[in-house]
Amino acid sequence: MMLQGLKPPALRQLLRKGQHKDEPTTFWAEGYKQANLAILPSRLAKQFESFALGNSGALPLLYVSKVGETSAGKLGKDADVRTDVPAYQVITNGVKNKTENLLEYDWSDMVTFYIGCSFSFNQIMLENNLLTPSAKCVSMYKTNIECYPSGPFKCKTIVSMRAMHKDKLAKVHQLTSKLPDVHGAPIHYGKPSTIGIHDLNDCIGDKTEFGEDDTPVFWCCGVTGLEVLSTSNVEKAFTHAPGSMFVTDVIQDIPKNTEDPEELCEVIEYSPGMYSALSKHAVDKLEALDKIVQCDLGKRGIDQLIVKGDFIKAALALSHANKVAIVTGAPVHQTHEQPDETDGLPGVISLAAALQSLGKTVGVLADSYSFSATQNIISKCVETGLLKSTVTVIPTIDFKLLDKNSTPKFDVFLSTERLGKARDGKCYTMRGVDLTSHIDPIDNIFQEATDHPDIVTVAIGDGGNEIGMGNVIESVVKNITLGEKIACCIKTNALIAAGVSNWGCSGLALALYQVMSCPIHERYVRRAVGFPVNVDEIMNESLPTVDRERQILAIAESFGFRDGISPAALMSVDGMYFDNEHQQILKQMLDIVAR
Repeated sequence: MMLQGLKPPALRQLLRKGQHKDEPTTFWAEGYKQANLAILPSRLAKQFESFALGNSGALPLLYVSKVGETSAGKLGKDADVRTDVPAYQVITNGVKNKTENLLEYDWSDMVTFYIGCSFSFNQIMLENNLLTPSAKCVSMYKTNIECYPSGPFKCKTIVSMRAMHKDKLAKVHQLTSKLPDVHGAPIHYGKPSTIGIHDLNDCIGDKTEFGEDDTPVFWCCGVTGLEVLSTSNVEKAFTHAPGSMFVTDVIQDIPKNTEDPEELCEVIEYSPGMYSALSKHAVDKLEALDKIVQCDLGKRGIDQLIVKGDFIKAALALSHANKVAIVTGAPVHQTHEQPDETDGLPGVISLAAALQSLGKTVGVLADSYSFSATQNIISKCVETGLLKSTVTVIPTIDFKLLDKNSTPKFDVFLSTERLGKARDGKCYTMRGVDLTSHIDPIDNIFQEATDHPDIVTVAIGDGGNEIGMGNVIESVVKNITLGEKIACCIKTNALIAAGVSNWGCSGLALALYQVMSCPIHERYVRRAVGFPVNVDEIMNESLPTVDRERQILAIAESFGFRDGISPAALMSVDGMYFDNEHQQILKQMLDIVAR
């Protein structure tokens, strides 16, 4: 019998008669909501409800029964939760056994949680040419994503996975983001290992076939309920078997089209196999910030070195990172005791403050000649409240990219205003002075990081001689004075060409605030676990402002850092006074964020 055309009450009647047991409900009653089940003793109901609310991506509650209720309330007329599912799991102190019905069990003290299921939007996906009708069941996996705990309930999130064409990811996110009661938008695209899945063939349910240019798309899955009931040692609990849902009488809402930039979704691959989601509104803001960062007030020809989209990719990489390493260093003043310029470390501190406010670990590499000065400047910034806490300063010469298990120590390796090797293997200033012997080697490690599949490298530069300019080396040779000699050949995953490198760091700090203020991105970053963060509350005191950046620059100058172009000038970077050009650029950036 063809089941797809039957209405939910008719399907439930067939199941009650013992027909079509142990069959997946993937495409049953298309257009109607389906539900996962979690059934447990009443004494645990309040804690389980708190667990569900804290993991609303995996366990969006459709209905919670009264104690002992076998009907499904508003979800289904004449329903019986004990019989109206193709297959069940009985869980006794963590041990699972499959059964066709639950009629033999005492129901007087049981509470049933009906939880939204992604099968509910299959019809919507089909109508939008996003899902192949031949798919019998989705693949499911246990991840490394810790659920929000409540009482005895804690476990790793279970996800469902579908193969989607790369060009359709934004549309998938757009449609499903408006369906929070059936898991909402995906929580991960691309590289499975990021969420602890190392073999897509090792799955719960059917294996998924991938077409050319398909990428794996992961949703929170209601089987998380089965996982937590299995791991919490409940003496007796019940749930549905994977793929066998309770089909409700409730018609699934169809998302309405929107032109609101805050609701329109974009999915961006910020590094090979690494994706993120955010609103069109956030993308527009980041593009506006990038244009200000690119302002070439020094007329160096930076506009010829711009890589479209890399600023956004860098911001997304930082947003997803847990640990960030940053290196800077251009010791252009060799006749002074402290040879560093004021473009570099002040920007690092500005960006580090924003990263710290989001709970990220930051390490700053410092060369032998500048190690003490870097430590002292960071300590002063902590003392004055410009940094929340101290930042670990790592000797560049001792830096190791991987730990003893060959695991990356950092997720993002960022270089700003760091001289890099030219084609002849030497590091030059903009004037062509060879400084190779004055800086500790890092270029090869940076290139190794760029080639590593689990590390994202970001570079900020304003002259063509910095790490990262290998991405546009021919443009440097053609458009920058002495380009043939000074052009750096080291490549990175993302390159930000800035009018002044410090502006690139300030712009990224504000970009972090912007993306984390986007509900679409914020949910994606936390994998729909827990509750939305108050971005203003955690970041406002750590974001760039005119006063904060002025203080950071003053501290750097007090330790002997000088303008790289005009060393005698005070409160100046790259030949421009802070209270003139730099203040103007900062105000323009802040205006973008405030709109």
